Order: sequence, then C-alpha cells, then structure tokens
Amino acid sequence: MWYYEQNGNRIGPVDEATMRSLIANRSISIDTLVWTNGMANWTPLQQTQLAAGLPVPPPSLHSSASANNINAKERVAYVLLAVFLGNLGIHNFYAGYTSRAVTQLLICLLTCGIGGIATWIWAIIEAVTVEQDAKGVRFK
Repeated sequence: MWYYEQNGNRIGPVDEATMRSLIANRSISIDTLVWTNGMANWTPLQQTQLAAGLPVPPPSLHSSASANNINAKERVAYVLLAVFLGNLGIHNFYAGYTSRAVTQLLICLLTCGIGGIATWIWAIIEAVTVEQDAKGVRFK
C-alpha cells in the first residue's frame, strides 16, 4: 500500500494500481512525495519502483547548447569593439564583464589617455583569448 502527498496533505493508503492510475491521469507527478512500507523517508515518485515503466519524454528538438546560442553574443562584434574601442573597455561592457570594463575605462580616463595604450593592448589580448561572455555562454 502506498501513501502520497498532495497540497501538503498525506493521502492513502492506496494500492499500486491506483497509484499508476493517478500517474496516468496526471493527478500526481514524478515529483510527488510517496511512501510505502520499507521506505525510510518520503521520496519523490521518480526515485521509487513506481517510476518503472513510465514513458520517457522525447528529447528536446533544441539541444541545450543551441538554446544557449540563442542569447549568445557575436564574437565579431566583441573583437571589433576590442580593436577600435578596447582602450575604453567597451568590448567588456558588451560581453558583461562590467568590473573589467570599468577598470579599463578608469585607467584610460584617469591617465588622460596615456594609460589607454596599456588598456588597448589588454583589449587586443582579450579579443584573441576570450571565447565566452560573463554568463559563460560561448560567442557565436
């Protein structure tokens, strides 16, 4: 006999056939907490013998890599910003590396442009080596 939790209430005892019917009717989900004799604690249904034989959902049409690519920033834009406006850190603002960008901008401004040479070299190195934005999404 099985027990299950729904809306904070513990319901049961019900037999396994009833539990399978509740699953099929979507009255309970694979995340529903269940318990039966022999179990130490309430456990999500998906981690019990009730999960055996449940239909496996088809794979997504879009892999997670391509889903992340939807929001990916353009590598060409990053490189062009680094080459032409890198001394001001604009490329890092674009990629979400705000603290780096602010540092580059301040170095350039506080040294009246003299530090811009160093920040431009820094930007060129980043243009060659950085392959993802601040969220970890690879550039397109």
